[in-house]
Amino acid sequence: MKAMILIADYSCSHIVQNILAEENIACRFLTHAYGSADSEMLDYLGLGENKKVTAFSFVPESKVMHLYEVFNNKLSLTKAGKGIAFTVPISAASNVAFSLGGTTPEKEEITEMIDAKYELIVTIVNRGGFEAVKEAAKSAGARGGTLLHGLGLGGEEAAKFLGISIQPEKDVVFIVAGKEDREQIMKKIMEEAGILTENRGICFSLPVDTALGLAGNMGSIENMVK
Repeated sequence: MKAMILIADYSCSHIVQNILAEENIACRFLTHAYGSADSEMLDYLGLGENKKVTAFSFVPESKVMHLYEVFNNKLSLTKAGKGIAFTVPISAASNVAFSLGGTTPEKEEITEMIDAKYELIVTIVNRGGFEAVKEAAKSAGARGGTLLHGLGLGGEEAAKFLGISIQPEKDVVFIVAGKEDREQIMKKIMEEAGILTENRGICFSLPVDTALGLAGNMGSIENMVK
């Protein structure tokens, strides 16, 4: 079983829903999100608004390649700017943990977990911290990202544990990057928006084991990351 994430233009929401329903994907979740591209870049690329639809689903490994083909046929993900789909090993995602030693850390570090060509960098910051994350990631070589709004739970307990103020409203930022770029992107994000800043961010990465629609990976379905 794989966790599959699809990010596409909001105008394609009904297409995404229909695909997942037609393919009998029983466990699926859709949410609104926003891309990180500036309006000038959108105009340059000839794209519409920055609003996105993000679909989370759990699919059998045997259906991954078939779903990529369907996504590509109906959403043209191998064309630049149309979207991205990728999978994350569920076992790897469930094993992510943070150890902060009971006090506010003096330094944030990145822990190697699994070998993968691409990584999903997840940053969770106080609401409004997206711009800081976007600029930090961009300066470190990231090509784009996706913003989701969330609500943190257990804020009072976390605040007591860390000795810092934590807002319940959160910005959640997804960035898919090559493994060779991951460390510098994460370090820059932690410097500009980490737990020691007013954004109170945490940042971690998950391995991406297959993907469709990544920059530099455009073209035929056969050239997809495996």
